[in-house]
Amino acid sequence: MKELIGQINSTYCKRTQDLSMQRDLWIKLSNQFRPEISQYRTTRPSVLIVRETGDLGLAVLWIVQTALVRPIIKDISLNSQLSSKLSEMITGINNNSIIALAHSEDPKNPVTFTESDCILSLKGEKKFITAGKNADIIMATSRKEKEEKVSSIIFISRSDIETNLEDLNLKIFKSVNHSKLRLDNFNTSREFIPDIKPELLRRSLKRWGIIERALICESFISFLIYVNRLFASKEISVVTDNELSSMLEIQSASASKQINEAVYGERVETVNLNLERILNSAEKFKSKYMENYDRFIESEHLRLADLSLFDSLR
Repeated sequence: MKELIGQINSTYCKRTQDLSMQRDLWIKLSNQFRPEISQYRTTRPSVLIVRETGDLGLAVLWIVQTALVRPIIKDISLNSQLSSKLSEMITGINNNSIIALAHSEDPKNPVTFTESDCILSLKGEKKFITAGKNADIIMATSRKEKEEKVSSIIFISRSDIETNLEDLNLKIFKSVNHSKLRLDNFNTSREFIPDIKPELLRRSLKRWGIIERALICESFISFLIYVNRLFASKEISVVTDNELSSMLEIQSASASKQINEAVYGERVETVNLNLERILNSAEKFKSKYMENYDRFIESEHLRLADLSLFDSLR
């Protein structure tokens, strides 16, 4: 673990500009911490990673791979008949694979499809895809034209839509690529759509989306612990470690409970730490950061940009 932490820290700045380095580090991380949610019902490596390195982007990548895409794929495999081509694609997924979920979209421009002779034509835009340009496979949720809700999910090799992916150049999560996907009459075979019932698909997306959010909140609090220690090293006082540790303990207990409920197929009770408490703590750090901006170096500025993760919620 010590060696991995050292690699995360030593490569941080370069990884913000290098997709291949991002992938290489993911391979090292996934070799050490297998992306299998059932193994992490009490403690998560994402918490440790961000507390020791401040790399919130990498922690979020691990969360997405472990607590979102792979559980959804498992639900799909258990609840649908897969074509031989799709079965082969899914069987080829291993711990090192990066799978992106393209789900977030503008209601005015959702991804829809029409079908003719088992060929699907897709159009629309997905607006926030974690590791999009580094993904081996992109799972894009979709619906037929005039349908109000997502009804299908399409598996696409990233190499087939390379030119359709556009870097978002976010101010946050600099250590992991985030992309948007634009489709304009993109054609693919029906073989790459599992025949899962729409309501089961939506239920899976919702269930594991809840878990993803719980773990991101958990990691963000751990990130604040990292930031607090960084500030303390510069004799900048914000809050006590005990206060943040108490917040983390509450959120971790809640996240563990939600994971157990999701793994056993129960109704997930969404009871996270009061978000306002997290936002207020982040605001305190942001204020002190701006007051002392010139005291930080480049690698610290890149990390501290993640204090703005929840800005849109204000």
